[in-house]
Amino acid sequence: MSANPLELFTEIASLNKPAGLEERNAFRVERRKWTRSKVHWPVVLFSNQVAEAIETITQNLSSGGFYCLSKTSFTVGENVICTLRVPTHDPHRKERERLLECRVRVVRVEALDECFGLACQMEDYRVSPAHT
Repeated sequence: MSANPLELFTEIASLNKPAGLEERNAFRVERRKWTRSKVHWPVVLFSNQVAEAIETITQNLSSGGFYCLSKTSFTVGENVICTLRVPTHDPHRKERERLLECRVRVVRVEALDECFGLACQMEDYRVSPAHT
């Protein structure tokens, strides 16, 4: 038996599942690789498909990517350049935020009521000071 608490829980939960539960997908395993934090940071998306920059705010963020809402739809697999404004908490620094310039890949697009939910995976990034 494993000492990993998540594996222990999965093993115990699978022993106590009612019959037919798997067919209904009622017991879903978390597939994310990274823990998500609910942060609302400004992000600007630059797409080859859209002429102007798209400004939005992240809904959540992890070390591997982020989820945001957009009035513009994107294509799954599309590569996008973006800039996230990351607040700093060092009172001795002149800059109050840093820019995280990223190359991301759109991995999921959800059609919502009046917008689209975009899940983006970071492919590459660099940190630079924000212009003050």
